[in-house]
Amino acid sequence: MGNASDEVSAPKGAAKQDKRVVVVEDDPIVGKALGTLLKKEGYDPVVFSGGWPALTYLREHELRAALIDIHLPDISGLDLSHVIRQLHGDNVPIIILSGDTELDTLRSLSDAGATYFFSKPVNTTKLLEHLKSYPSMA
Repeated sequence: MGNASDEVSAPKGAAKQDKRVVVVEDDPIVGKALGTLLKKEGYDPVVFSGGWPALTYLREHELRAALIDIHLPDISGLDLSHVIRQLHGDNVPIIILSGDTELDTLRSLSDAGATYFFSKPVNTTKLLEHLKSYPSMA
């Protein structure tokens, strides 16, 4: 995973494109599971294993939400969140998923533009409920 040919995406129907969710997760099992879960729920997931390939994609594509791991192999998920916020504005939910619950990390989430944090392992039911709570994702 990690480049455009490794994207996991649903068929490009108009309704699905309106619910494009970018997932950036370096664990391929977790990334694939999140992609499958989102697809089953009617979203259009695009999964990357690294931040730089995701940024390349995000410079040319719209999204409705992002799920981002903090510790990526090539760029901090917090830095990635900050750039996504600059590229796509304040209305895009950026949800951080991480096992890192250090106080310094949690304090830096809002500075990075993150809208919510889920500790790993993620409760997928609560993640989906939270995602659906955003007007752009309903």
